[in-house]
Amino acid sequence: MAIFDKSTDRVVSRFNYARLVSTTTLPIIAVYKHPEDYPDKYVARAFDLQQPTNLVAVADDYDGILEAIPTGDMVRLERSEKDDPAIVETWI
Repeated sequence: MAIFDKSTDRVVSRFNYARLVSTTTLPIIAVYKHPEDYPDKYVARAFDLQQPTNLVAVADDYDGILEAIPTGDMVRLERSEKDDPAIVETWI
């Protein structure tokens, strides 16, 4: 299971899609349910391709975390069996 250093996380209420596109090769957002670094929360973490960033959104429930994702600009993908067990879905 992936463990991130949450002390360096920059928590946002909503991801800015234009900024993600301009600062990454390909922005990906992974949604986690109760990951080890935030065991009682849902977390959406931005990635640059496969490289995690310190940009995260944190919510108490799934609906709350969806509010942080620019769903009109990104496409939801089901989790793969190879994904970390805490991953719910990814957005590209």
